[in-house]
Amino acid sequence: MEKQLAYLLGLICGRGHIISKDKKIIIEFAHKNKIAYGIAYCQKCGFLATSQKLDNEEKELVCKNCKTVVPVSNKKQYEQRESTIKSLKCEIIPFLSSDLNITHDIIGNDHMSLLLLDFNKDQKSFTNLIELLADKTSFDTFEIPKELSNFKKESKIEFINGLMDTAGFFNQGSWMPRSGKKGYGVMRGYFQIVRNWKMPVQICDFLNKEFLLNIQTIDWGHPNMRDQANIDAWAREHQVKFFPEDYTLFSPRIEHKKQRFSELCNHNKKIVFNKKDIFGITPINIGQIKPHHPEENSSKLPKEIRDIHFDASWQIALELNCEYIKKQFNGAKNKKIFYLTGKDEPLNLKKELKKFKDIRKVKTDEVESKRREVEEEISKKEAIRVRTNPEQKLYAPLCNYLTKYFSKKYNEKITFYDTSSFYLNRFISRSAFAKELEYYEEYKIKPDLVGFIITTKKVLMAEIKATELSLRDLGQLRGYCLVSNPEYAILISNKEPSLNLQKILKMNNNILNYFDKTIHIGIWNGKEVEVLKIK
Repeated sequence: MEKQLAYLLGLICGRGHIISKDKKIIIEFAHKNKIAYGIAYCQKCGFLATSQKLDNEEKELVCKNCKTVVPVSNKKQYEQRESTIKSLKCEIIPFLSSDLNITHDIIGNDHMSLLLLDFNKDQKSFTNLIELLADKTSFDTFEIPKELSNFKKESKIEFINGLMDTAGFFNQGSWMPRSGKKGYGVMRGYFQIVRNWKMPVQICDFLNKEFLLNIQTIDWGHPNMRDQANIDAWAREHQVKFFPEDYTLFSPRIEHKKQRFSELCNHNKKIVFNKKDIFGITPINIGQIKPHHPEENSSKLPKEIRDIHFDASWQIALELNCEYIKKQFNGAKNKKIFYLTGKDEPLNLKKELKKFKDIRKVKTDEVESKRREVEEEISKKEAIRVRTNPEQKLYAPLCNYLTKYFSKKYNEKITFYDTSSFYLNRFISRSAFAKELEYYEEYKIKPDLVGFIITTKKVLMAEIKATELSLRDLGQLRGYCLVSNPEYAILISNKEPSLNLQKILKMNNNILNYFDKTIHIGIWNGKEVEVLKIK
């Protein structure tokens, strides 16, 4: 069973959830957009063509070499959802089932497919998986099992294959501005690691130790490493980037990922790019010195790197115990200087510290000014939205009512918030209770009001309308429910449902269902919500 187990471990470490009491595993396969696009080349000179913004905010493709406008139709299209489902049914499930006695189900929407694996007929394998993953339950806490180093090489390859199928992305937009002998733009693939701070360095170490492979960099979801003007931009995923042509030992099983991986490899071979930038300790120049960020001591950061300022990705990796970086660092003669500057030279530490401090202060002042401009612009847009949105007047009283109602219903303090101005994942990431919740990174939806049950890590959702409720309103909330699977969902208006919606619900009330739950319909009379009985 070794190959199948290793591949499954890769899937799980990338995007898996374990439900121990039910002996089930849920694996996410994200496909944010229905169609993904490949690389576009100039018909005239054959160079890479990339998107350029026009004055009217539309985009066109322009050759990086001769500036010729290139039709968007030149890009190959990949249908992601159909490809994912077909690959699951025709390749992944048969491969896993060849040695695992499991039953399965596939559910999802345009943005994500979920593979549900039931191990009730193979409890031995399930127990084995639980032990290998140290009784952890979600991809944001999993670590690469140490036992994997004792597996055969083909099984170690399968682990990376599984990781590629769930956490691997091969987008043509992730290119580096470098020239090859016969072209421009070096393509990179990456592993997208959500909220898990140990996994990026473990991937780096595993690839180096087991395959003598290097990564190109780790783009950390850390306040010093992301857009400084947007104070919330940092709390996202990490990206472990690599040059795909060095990784042809591996192969995803999801068909469109396999094709896109091959397209990136072929591009880099075509432009004959030989000089490789690889992850490691490199000198920190003036341009790389980062301004201070108010979130450097955020509770969302692991304790090892909290309240520490970083100027380089490798510094974070070192603090997080990356063996590959530690070997380079431990060989230095001037460790304090080496850590500050990336140069193992006998420099004056006091002078270097002052230089870095002075440059950092100037940059911090600049970015704080930009940050104020961004916040003011957001506030102006929000003020306009509030003035022109008739539903806004219902939010505050309904928040108050739902907070009291559900706190009593669940016998714990539950607070409802107006989340209508933010994507839900962004609202949660900047909240004080983000660390208490799980799986919210994909919640790129904008429900009106959301409450949080901290003890069970669940959300409660209410969509508010100031008009007669329509089938379109129900469809919007149902879409939100399929993305986030709230514990309770309700569609509320201060008016009766439209006659058309009432007729449809009488004929087929199954349209209220999502997963194993039901959407409720409520009428607000100014004091309380009356939940309608749908028969």
